[in-house]
Amino acid sequence: MTISILSTEMMGTRTVFDDTVDVLGGLRPGYPKFYSIADLGAQSRRRWVPLERAVDSGRVEMMFRDYFAESGDIRFSTYLVADAFAHGVIGRAVASFVTIGRVWDTGAENLAVRTDIEGGLDWAGVRDTSLRMLPDDPSAGSPGTVVLPCEQALAHWLACRSRSTLAPVFDGLAEVSSCSVETLWSVVGECVLGAATIVPTFAGTSTETGYRRGQLVLQALHDSGLAVRRRSALPRTPGSGPIPVRDRGWRSVR
Repeated sequence: MTISILSTEMMGTRTVFDDTVDVLGGLRPGYPKFYSIADLGAQSRRRWVPLERAVDSGRVEMMFRDYFAESGDIRFSTYLVADAFAHGVIGRAVASFVTIGRVWDTGAENLAVRTDIEGGLDWAGVRDTSLRMLPDDPSAGSPGTVVLPCEQALAHWLACRSRSTLAPVFDGLAEVSSCSVETLWSVVGECVLGAATIVPTFAGTSTETGYRRGQLVLQALHDSGLAVRRRSALPRTPGSGPIPVRDRGWRSVR
C-alpha cells in the first residue's frame, strides 16, 4: 500500500481530517477502525465514553474486573486494559504521525473511546478534528490544521497531551490491579515502538522516518519522567482469593 495525501484543492469539499481518516482506515484491511479516528460530531453518544470520565464512571475498573472474571489472571487482565487505553489514546496517533505526519489532539477533554458489545474498546474519536502537521504537508495551512515547526515539536506536543490523558487512567488501574503505575507506562512504550516499527510497513512509507518519529515520541515521554523505555513485569495472579472490591460509589455504565 502506498499512501497518497491529497491537497486541499484535490479534495474539493472534503476536509483534511476526512482524508487522514481514509488513509488510516486503509492501514489494516478488514479492520478500518483499528488505526482510524472518529469525528464525535458525526457519531451517536451510545457506547462512547469520554476519557475525562473513564475512571470516575467506573469504566477502567469494570473492564479490569470483566477480564479478570473471564481469565482469572491479574497479569493478563491488567495488560488488556492498559494496552486498550494506550492504543486508543496514543497508539492510533503515533500510527498517523509516523506515516503521514499528522496528529489530532489526544487531550482527555477532546477524546472519547467506544466500547464494544463485550465491554472492550473498539474505536476512539475526537470532538475537535483539527490536525497538527508539519510544514511540508500538502495541506499545511488549510482549514482545520495547525502547523508545528518540526517533527520534534509535534512529538513533544503529542507526548504531553497523551500523558495528561493516560495518567488518571493508569492511576485508577494501578489501584484496582495492584500494578505499579511505572509498569503500566512500560506498556505505552511497547505500544509506541510497535506502531513506529510495524505501521510504516503496512503503509508502504519510510521505515526510517517511522522509527525516527517513534523514538522522538518515546524520548519526549521519557524526558517527562515516564518509564516508557523500561520493560517491567506485570503482577502475577495471587495463589488464592478474589481481587478486593473497592466501593467507589459508581454505578455500572453498561
